[in-house]
Formats: sequence, structure tokens, C-alpha cells
Amino acid sequence: MTTISEIRETMPDRMTSGMQAPPRSSARRSLLRHMAALALGAVSSPSFAQHGDLGLVTPPVRLDDTWLVDQTGKKRLLSDLLHQRVTAVQTVYTGCGTICPLQGALFNAVQERIPQIRARRPVQLLSVGIDPLSDSPSALRAWLARFQAGSAWNAATPALADVDRMRVALSGSNAPLGDIADHSTQVYCFDANAMLRWRSADLPRVEDICDVLGALART
Repeated sequence: MTTISEIRETMPDRMTSGMQAPPRSSARRSLLRHMAALALGAVSSPSFAQHGDLGLVTPPVRLDDTWLVDQTGKKRLLSDLLHQRVTAVQTVYTGCGTICPLQGALFNAVQERIPQIRARRPVQLLSVGIDPLSDSPSALRAWLARFQAGSAWNAATPALADVDRMRVALSGSNAPLGDIADHSTQVYCFDANAMLRWRSADLPRVEDICDVLGALART
């Protein structure tokens, strides 16, 4: 089984080695190889919800555009939230007292490592609220504050009519969604063109998320 350390040894950072950046097509092939290796090395935790295929999303998927309301109360399109940034997305609800705090701690750890990612594109985190009746802007602000979210970590909630459609699109599965308490603890990584490129296992490792974000941000 391929490990993250083996991937790092075979893919040195061109920015630190002084090598010239590869052509775009070569960089894209390197990205696909890197992310496929991560998919092979992924170990699934017990499943909390439906999932489709884990790892590299082939072909990449563009989600239907959806209006969300962010923690400031501003109404924003999903495409605008994702555009020109490499983004890790998680689904949470602010009233959760079991799994969601673990997800918040996970993104807090990823946030601490973002400055270490050598990137051509900005990297950000997005927590998507899946309980529109409770995940108001003030609740999202309090949730972000609880985990010391900085400027590169935002939260937003879609309308009630759009929540299930968005969850299904993220998961890549047509299986029943089930109760909100059994929501996915996966992380979904998008490139700067707002295309979904990677789905993690449940509660993935910080290192895996950062490796994928770094690979996407260098292309």
C-alpha cells in the first residue's frame, strides 16, 4: 500500500529544489498520479453516512450552483465561494455535539498548516451547514469562533430545499441520506475552477487533506 511518506519521496517540491515548473499538461498528470496514490492509501473509518467512490473524482464534477448564506449574513453562490481558490469542504451542523466537534478540530489542524502549503492558488476551508433551520449566520459565526477560524475558513448554509441535493452531489452516491445525525464526515476538495476533485474517507487524516490541497494548489 502506498504511504504518504513514499509519495513525498517520489514527488519532491519543485519550488524548493529550484527546478523549473513543468508545463501545464505535465503538472496535471502529476496531480492525477499524486491524488490516485492517496486514494489507494486511504483507509476508511466506520461509515457514518452514504458515500460514493473515495479518492480521486474522475472525471471531475461541477456541482449545480446553489445559493448559500454565509456567517456574515451575505447571500452567495457556491460557484463564487469556490472560484479562484482551492477549497476543502466539510458538512456540519452547529447543534451537533458528537461528530461535528471532531470535524471542527480537524479543520483547525488543517488551517494551521495552510501557511506551509507552497501554492500558486489561494487555499481555503468551507464548512457547509446542513441544518438550515438552525445553522443561521450567528450560529455559524459562533461555530467558527469555537474552533478559532481565521480569514481562510468560512461557513455557509444552503436553503432547506437545496440541502439534500447538495449532500448527494458531494457524496457521489444515490443511497438514501438517512438522518442528519448520520451525515458524512468526509472532506471534499475542489480545484480553483470549482471542480470536485477528491473525496476522502470518513474523518480523514490532516496530512492527507493538506497533501491534496497542496497538489491542487500547485497546478
